[in-house]
Amino acid sequence: MKRFKNILVAIDTRVDEHPIVAEAAEIARTNGASLKIVDVVPEFSWTVRLVLSNQEHMRDLRQKEMEEKLRVVAASLEGSGVSVRTKVLKGKSSDEIIKEVQRGNHDLVLRVAKGSSSRRAGFFGNTGIGLLRKCPCAVWLVSPHSSPKFKHVLGCIDTSSDKPTDEQLNHSVYELASTVSRYHGGRFSIVHAWSIYGEQMIKGRMSPEDFAAVEQGNENQVEKLMDEFLKNHGNTVAAENVHVIKGETPDVVPNFVTENDVDLVVMGTVARSGVAGLIMGNSAEQILSSIQCSVLAVKPDGFISPIHVDD
Repeated sequence: MKRFKNILVAIDTRVDEHPIVAEAAEIARTNGASLKIVDVVPEFSWTVRLVLSNQEHMRDLRQKEMEEKLRVVAASLEGSGVSVRTKVLKGKSSDEIIKEVQRGNHDLVLRVAKGSSSRRAGFFGNTGIGLLRKCPCAVWLVSPHSSPKFKHVLGCIDTSSDKPTDEQLNHSVYELASTVSRYHGGRFSIVHAWSIYGEQMIKGRMSPEDFAAVEQGNENQVEKLMDEFLKNHGNTVAAENVHVIKGETPDVVPNFVTENDVDLVVMGTVARSGVAGLIMGNSAEQILSSIQCSVLAVKPDGFISPIHVDD
């Protein structure tokens, strides 16, 4: 996995155990990458700011506590052969982590999927979702309950799209999913969900025989495109682990994850709705609201985050 060279791992120093740090250090060692460990001093809510006269002093104390705890975590990696730095950030967690990514030219962020104090419903917390939406580099959200080794890695691709962005993401997803599964000695699967746009309208205006022919032709074309894609990658995934499934992506992927004990999903996220990085796209959002496992998400080249260092 010689892809990442400058890794940032965001932790919560209020908890005692940080297995994600050991995982990040191993990735850094394997890649010959540097590692930075950060935590974020949050802003006080506006109601607290109204009544707390010494809020800056309180934040300074919290910062010093974090700095000491980060030094202890970094010291645990001494002798690992990895260059480790630490830093305390201040502000909204996801925004400040993204700004640090930009300042430090980081190419991978690792974080636990959901913090212990998160108020967001679901498997991924506000910070995790914010990173997936807006962070310009790859984001790896690790389940707090995952084992150190991934047993089943799933890559989600769409070879039927003719958009250059989707083609690039397909290659990135395949490369990462295959490399991680190989490194962990786990199973590697590829899923491509397909459907016929306007199926109900078309189906209601054709004979069953004619529609069946259209449906079969569509499936054949999708499978042909998948075969061509796999040939370009040397057919390194076993045929029984390639799944071309009819259905909507937000339904197919979560069902496959549950039924096949997937513990890491690798997927691409693309900005939609006119505001760069603000919304990942309906399919990605719906998938993330329905799965409970680690996720490694990649952005297309040229992705521009709406968060800027000078904001």
